[in-house]
Amino acid sequence: MIINMIAIFGIVILALIYRAISPPSPKICGSPNGPLITAPRVKLSGGRYLAYKENGVPRDQAKHKFVFIHGFDCVRHDVALLTTISPELMQSLGIYIVSIDRPGYGESDPHPKRTPKTLALDIEELVDQLDLGSKFYVIGFSMGGQAVWGLLKYIPHRLAGAILLTPVTNYWWGSFPANLTKQAYYEQLVQDQWTLRIAHYFPWLTYWWNTQKLFPSSSVATFSEDILFEQDRVLMPIFDSYQSQYRDLVRQQGEYESIHRDIMIGFGTWEFDPMELENPFPNGEGSVHIWQGDEDGHVPVKLQRFIAKKLPWIHYHEMKGGGHMFPWAEGMGDKVMKTFLLGEPFVMSHTRKTKQIKSSIPLPSGMFGKILAVLFVGFVAYAYRAMQPPPSKICGTPDGPPVTSPRIKLSDGRYLAYKEHGVPRDQAKHKIVFIHGYDSNRHDAVVATGLSPEVIESLGVYIVSIDRPGYGESDPNPKRTVKSLAFDVQELADQLGLGSKFYVIGFSMGGQAVWTLLKYIPHRLAGAALLAPVTNYWWPNFPANLSKEAFSHQLPQDIWNLRVAHYLPWLTYWWNTQKFFPACSAAAYNPGALSSQDLELMPKYRANRDLYAQVRQQGQHESLYRDLMIGFGTWEFDPVDLENPFPNKESSVQLWQGDEDKLVPVTLQRYIAQRQPWIQYHEIAGAGHMFPVLDGMADKIVKALLIGEKNNL
Repeated sequence: MIINMIAIFGIVILALIYRAISPPSPKICGSPNGPLITAPRVKLSGGRYLAYKENGVPRDQAKHKFVFIHGFDCVRHDVALLTTISPELMQSLGIYIVSIDRPGYGESDPHPKRTPKTLALDIEELVDQLDLGSKFYVIGFSMGGQAVWGLLKYIPHRLAGAILLTPVTNYWWGSFPANLTKQAYYEQLVQDQWTLRIAHYFPWLTYWWNTQKLFPSSSVATFSEDILFEQDRVLMPIFDSYQSQYRDLVRQQGEYESIHRDIMIGFGTWEFDPMELENPFPNGEGSVHIWQGDEDGHVPVKLQRFIAKKLPWIHYHEMKGGGHMFPWAEGMGDKVMKTFLLGEPFVMSHTRKTKQIKSSIPLPSGMFGKILAVLFVGFVAYAYRAMQPPPSKICGTPDGPPVTSPRIKLSDGRYLAYKEHGVPRDQAKHKIVFIHGYDSNRHDAVVATGLSPEVIESLGVYIVSIDRPGYGESDPNPKRTVKSLAFDVQELADQLGLGSKFYVIGFSMGGQAVWTLLKYIPHRLAGAALLAPVTNYWWPNFPANLSKEAFSHQLPQDIWNLRVAHYLPWLTYWWNTQKFFPACSAAAYNPGALSSQDLELMPKYRANRDLYAQVRQQGQHESLYRDLMIGFGTWEFDPVDLENPFPNKESSVQLWQGDEDKLVPVTLQRYIAQRQPWIQYHEIAGAGHMFPVLDGMADKIVKALLIGEKNNL
């Protein structure tokens, strides 16, 4: 009882941690439960949509075409400078500005793989689809200003010039001197120091940190006034009154894919350092300008000065008394545009300098508080990492195993490996697809390898065995469901030209998969055989007392393993790799899960195990563990509810089961056969799970399926 209670408590703690750190799915604009689409959008080459808004003179009349990139927690309507550019200047200079919603903001689709590079390429696609010409100007404010560095790095040849308005700096850019960044970093509020530490070192904790209630999180995301100097305190009400019209649009698709991902990317590890960029306009055909206030509570002026010193080709404008919101100051838009487009001198504004007000809600202070915070973050980090499976080693990739078998390419781009047995495909009278079991692969085609040459030749039997997704050399399918394998098999049959109908045989977990073919593609089947098919204790038609009794007869370690796979599937990897309790007995080859007959047959089954080294080569999570999650998860149908696929007796469904099988309870198999009288049920006395390996058994199974031969078992 004590061990059970400890285990339950541990799982509950991990479940709570996992849920706390896992962001909810975004609400995509235009989806059934998502926000409405109100803005014009372009469809990018990757299928995502990017929303935009056009401002200024008509596009076809413009002399100067700008793309504006908004800042943190803003949208396409937040065009800094636009409200402070006079209509007269806009018309006289022919200024056109298209502002975008960055991915995840407003009405632009989220981009879970967003990087500084991807946004640059998104903007290039927008420009081309709007036909803005071979070159265009770009303006970025705050976090949007930081994004401009990506355009200067990846598409400098497309830029006519660039304006960075108080661009956010990343304290981890390599060219910054350590003493300078340390000094600037510790001038921030303590809560912001922690927010950026999390975003940089533990990005997968960013959602949790910004939604937990134990400590204050980002002061910017919570609209704290503690980071505002005098000018910002004056200008913020102006900005707020302007933004109040569309405040709800900003985060409507979810905070994680908008503001949280912004923090993760902005302060993550970049693949380039802006201070190593080369001058994109060496012949003076364009220019890059940075505007920065020296009383900016968001972006340290000392780091901006260092950038300007390192990159002398940048025109740097520092405003005394200027804050972060200076673009909303009266007349600022005209000053910036005249300086940038006409080369007029920029006249600095002057205000009284004030001290920054520190947060009234600090994080735990002193050594003890810091230790507690570090320990807590460390524990969460350890728990999260322990639950995350490593990436799969995909066959054929640089770091993956080699491809040695024939494969077909499925419609979604994955590859499915196969192996052919029996008579040549074009000479076959009966074509069979074989689906292997748990912890096996295409070589484990127990029927094909055990079939006698006489039966193969006389019946014209052709068998193609597959590697199920994630096993052997078939690509993993992270989105694999109960349903998906049925359509993978159908695609294989079509690409190999097996005809409009084919037979299917599945063993163990592969036998369980045959139920899905009977559900989703029964019209393609000429017949089916299920050999000791794994049953799911949570199929609803099983009487509770029957499934409970069968479940209790398993080894205790398997009882816990299946509970985790069913109720907490995201813990399956951790459960099967932790060392506190024994995990799956089948994966560990525990003899306690085998009958006396199985113990005798196992050496024969594993005689050529050198062929099977490929089984787990792409990773255990996408093979063994996903098998458990799907096989014992919540199914979208119950096999006991299936209808007879052969009502006119044109073929049959055969189910074979040993009555001493310790892995698959015979009592549940009998119940299925009783509820589905159209299934031809064969129960083998004294047989265990490995009965298909018995001498002559493959012949009996194939003859029963193909020609209806009766068997004395």
